[in-house]
Amino acid sequence: MQQKTLVSWLKAIIIVFALLLGVLLFLVVPTMGHRAVINTPEASFLFWPCLIVIWVLGALVYLMLIEAWKVCVRIGKGQPFCAENAKSFIYIAQYSLIDCGLLFVGNIVYAIINEWNNLQVYPMGVPIFSLLLIFIGLAVAVAAITLSHLIYKASDMDEENRLTI
Repeated sequence: MQQKTLVSWLKAIIIVFALLLGVLLFLVVPTMGHRAVINTPEASFLFWPCLIVIWVLGALVYLMLIEAWKVCVRIGKGQPFCAENAKSFIYIAQYSLIDCGLLFVGNIVYAIINEWNNLQVYPMGVPIFSLLLIFIGLAVAVAAITLSHLIYKASDMDEENRLTI
């Protein structure tokens, strides 16, 4: 696959992912939240705090997509193995780990609030789905850190080759 074709595909994937995430964050999740409030009005005080936390988690994913876009731009310029790309992958890993930590803490806080208020609105699917998202986030972080290390090594080798010529 040609470099320009690869970059075009990667950018298209990032755009589609960002659009789908926007639909999920600003249409699907609020709609589901409103339905939950209708079904369990005693838990309506959780609507805005939960929605804000979900939006913060989504904002971190958008920051990851921005860093991925920067990597695509650099690849398009013929700089796949540069220190800036390695830094972008470190940022992606950091955002992913922050997302995982916030999701984990958010679930614990949600469970505690649910228990203290005796709400019975904490379905078993929430922690299971959250654990799946945390697993995916940790996998993204490990892959990003690994890529960052490899890109740093390749960048160093490229720099040494330029000095010896």
